Parts: sequence; C-alpha cells; structure tokens
Amino acid sequence: MNDFERLVQASRLYYELGETQSAVAERLGVTRPQVSRLLKQARAEGIVEIRIVDRVTAESAAGDILRRRFDMDAVHLAPTIDGPEDLTRRMVGRLAAQVLRGVIRDGDTVGIGDGASIGAVADALEDVATPVAATIVPLAGGYWSPFPGREPFRRIADAFGAVPHSLMVPGLLDDSGTARALGAHAGVQAVRDLWGQLDVAIYGIGGRSWGVASVGADVAEQLEASGAVGEILIAPYDLDGSFVCPDLRDRVLAFDARRLGRVPKSIGIAAGGSKIQPILGALRTGTVRILVTDVSTAEAVVELDAETRGPEAAP
Repeated sequence: MNDFERLVQASRLYYELGETQSAVAERLGVTRPQVSRLLKQARAEGIVEIRIVDRVTAESAAGDILRRRFDMDAVHLAPTIDGPEDLTRRMVGRLAAQVLRGVIRDGDTVGIGDGASIGAVADALEDVATPVAATIVPLAGGYWSPFPGREPFRRIADAFGAVPHSLMVPGLLDDSGTARALGAHAGVQAVRDLWGQLDVAIYGIGGRSWGVASVGADVAEQLEASGAVGEILIAPYDLDGSFVCPDLRDRVLAFDARRLGRVPKSIGIAAGGSKIQPILGALRTGTVRILVTDVSTAEAVVELDAETRGPEAAP
C-alpha cells in the first residue's frame, strides 16, 4: 500500500465506516497517533473535505455591505461561537489561515503582524505538502522572547516551508533618537528593504492597548485627546480613520501602516465586541483590502458605521 492509498484507506475506515482510530490503527498495522496524523494529512491534501452547513453565516449580508461600502477586495466571515471570545478568535484564525493559503505564491514577500489574531492563524496552519518559495518577514519589531516557543512569523514560515527573516529589535522605543539609531543598523535596513517589496501583509486590528507604562504620560495624553480607538502595527487611529499621534510614530520600528493600502493583498483580522470600533476605524483608513472577522462583529460594524455616518451610509 503506497502513501496515497494508506491515506484513502484510513479516511474511509474512519469517516465512512465510523471505525475508531484504535480500530483503524489495528487494521492498518500502525499506531493510533499515526492514524491521527494520517487523518490530518488527508484533510490538508483535500482527500477529505468536511463541510458544515451554517445558514446564519451564509445568510448574513454584512460581508457584502462592508466590502462595497469600503471598496475592499473581499470580506470573509467566520461563524460567531457563543462563549469566550477565544472560541470565535480561533474560528476566525482558521478562516484567515485558509485565506492566506489561497493568496500566497512562489516568489512572494509576505509580511506578518503579531498579536492574538495572528497567533490563531499560525495555530491553524498545517504544513503544506509542497513548499512555497516565499520570503516571510515580521511587520514590526518585538519578535523576540527568552521563553520557549516560536514567534508567529516563524511558525507561518515553517508551515509553508518558506524562508523567514528576523527583526531582532523592539517595536516601540523610548525615544525617536534610539529608533533612528537602530533603524540604521544593516540588519534592520535589510528587513525594511523587504517591506518595500511586500506582496502580502497579514496583521491584527488591535484595540486600545496602550497606557502610561508602555508609551509614557505625554503620548498617553495625546492618544486620549485624539480619540484613538485602535491600532495597526503600533500605529493608532481614530474612529474617522485618521492616523494620530505622530510623536508615537517616530518611536516605532514597524512597517508604516499608512502604506498598507498599497500592498496588493492587505489582510486585516479581528473579531469580538471589543473590536467593533477598531475595525470600523481601520476600514475608514483605507488600508484594509481584505477583512477577516466573524458574523456578529461584522453586523455590529455595519450598524456602527450607519450610526456614525448618517443615512447616506445605510446599505
């Protein structure tokens, strides 16, 4: 029995005949963990397709409304799962992983953000059967840790068999002078050169996560006064979609979020009630070309957009 036949046999026994994984292992002469890996590989290679009919997601018009309203290329909606927001985030991460698999090509330069949403994407990615000859680069500094575990951009590179490039500097510096000095380093400049060649960028849409301890009292006051509601790549913006607080921008080592709209595949990810205002502000910046979120969040963003823009924003 060759590898393909083994995958088909394991899949038929488990999915069509309802055998347990232990029974499949006994019939094929393998261990139970090997059966689990075979079934996972069968799904990854398209031998097994699992289809869930979700009429709520299918019937929601929010995706099309947002796509037309903000002239995006696509909006992808995952189902909203009742319970902790982490459950819906994982569903959105799985969907975003599918979107990323669908757009990445040989020769692409792919920028990867950070945060819980991007972590969920990395968690959902399975190793591809055929490596993709792409270059993977972090979109902001801060990808270093003394603890075990690989950063999201490395895990995503591993899944695609692509080549990762590191950016071993903090994303937010104490002052603009330090940011300029580190930015002039040859290693940092090499990553910045790759930022100028981005074909794909995937990043989380963040909420109000800053405070005096992280940005300092002066900048915290500026952010409060400016009405900042969210951030992309350490770049805060208000609900109208204007990037704010240039004093903070001067201290950041990250891809300039204002340029994301020029990236051919600019993919923003966020989900949950706390991300309604941040998503709407991000869409109004014009930087998001592809949005991945969940049904309930998308519908709430549509409602908030109509409320804050007046009758002319109604679908």
